[in-house]
Amino acid sequence: MDRDAAAARHQQLVEEGWVRRFTAEEPRLSEMWALYESLGLEVKVEPATPEEGLECSACFEIESFQARYKTIYTRGDPLTGTRKDDDMPA
Repeated sequence: MDRDAAAARHQQLVEEGWVRRFTAEEPRLSEMWALYESLGLEVKVEPATPEEGLECSACFEIESFQARYKTIYTRGDPLTGTRKDDDMPA
């Protein structure tokens, strides 16, 4: 995914109420996914793109980057347990 497409996808997710948390690989990816869900948040995992790297970008340069790294987005309010995908209010 090129820089413009990645920026457009991120903007679309933000407009839908998603918050970008971070980019990770396994096993941290699954651990954090489970943690965010246990807090009552809705979790979305998207392919990571090298264009996200704002600081150190060494890991973004490895050959299998997009297969290994994913970006976690969350949505909802962990204090109330309200999720956008709930059918009923908390």
